Amino acid sequence: MGPEPGPATELVRFGRLLRTHGVNVGAGQVLSYTRAVADLDPAGIDDLYWAGRITLVNRHPDLAAYNAAFDAFFVGSEGDSPSPMLPLATADGDGGEPASVSFGTEQHELEILEAGDEELPAAGGPRASSAEILRAKHFDRWTEEEFRQLARLLPDLRLPRKLSRRTRPSARGPRIDLRRSVRRSLRNGGDLFDLRRRLRVDRPRPIVLIVDVSGSMAGFSRALVQFSYGMSRASQRVEVFCFGTRLTRLTRAMRVRDADAAMDEATDLVVDWDGGTRIGESLAAYVARWGKYRFNRGAVVIICSDGLERGEPDRLAWAMQRLSRQAHRVIWVNPLAGDPNFQPLARGLVAALPYVDDLIAGHNIEGLEDLARALAGWAA
Repeated sequence: MGPEPGPATELVRFGRLLRTHGVNVGAGQVLSYTRAVADLDPAGIDDLYWAGRITLVNRHPDLAAYNAAFDAFFVGSEGDSPSPMLPLATADGDGGEPASVSFGTEQHELEILEAGDEELPAAGGPRASSAEILRAKHFDRWTEEEFRQLARLLPDLRLPRKLSRRTRPSARGPRIDLRRSVRRSLRNGGDLFDLRRRLRVDRPRPIVLIVDVSGSMAGFSRALVQFSYGMSRASQRVEVFCFGTRLTRLTRAMRVRDADAAMDEATDLVVDWDGGTRIGESLAAYVARWGKYRFNRGAVVIICSDGLERGEPDRLAWAMQRLSRQAHRVIWVNPLAGDPNFQPLARGLVAALPYVDDLIAGHNIEGLEDLARALAGWAA
């Protein structure tokens, strides 16, 4: 059966209402809420409440606003019955099992959502561990407790390397070290019996991460910034920026040894976290200010954004064209690409894709593992 537009539309309206109450809710979170409700009893007010609380609330201070919005939207004047905006009639009209509401999603997704750290049977196989469950779980469905486990679940990073112009002595190097060979020949009366050789050394390729922390990325930006922190700890040649309506450099914050302190410092630096989106202006600012320095020369630039541009797409296309000329490779990480029905139709993404080498989902641990494999697979 195809999706039921009525219930899904009402859930989207509830997401908009949360925004008016000051709760930052991204499009991915609303999508997760509709998927969760698809597996629930639509007449169960408690189920609606907890599904929304898990998928739509990221911060504890937002809980009071969520409760007020939920009561205003779903709870009737008596305080004990759901609003009739979702179907409440039973299948046979005599108080039996409620009729199901289909949103076209997989039926096991809510089970994973509710299980948290518990073990669940994997479909057709042995019981899945909590780590395996979290690997497939979308970041916008993670609880605060699960985010505390993120550091140990992030994939091991083997960053790409490149050959430098410098060389070092090597017994099997392809280049002849003429100076050392001649010096060696003086022991043999000037005869070149023993040729010395040199080998070009490799070094880590520069990495630049530019993370979208606007409101539409709420639920994903935290995980991506933590991934950026792990990458910064793996190499000193990593630069980290973030943007909402303007660009902010986070490299120094990501160098802090303690992960929690680094995240706190990054939060203090970013004044437009969970705000608006100006992808084109932010990337243009990066190209204009930092592109002429060493950051882009031979670098892999990773842009993490859903592509929901509020500014002019022509500005974004210009910035991406300049960036693609300066960098070795450009990767676009879009959490919305984790949806099997995803199509790159957002106008920002349409403008950027001609200049992107790889499009990766990055919506969960498995997506970040794909990114790590892509980075490790590029030869020097």
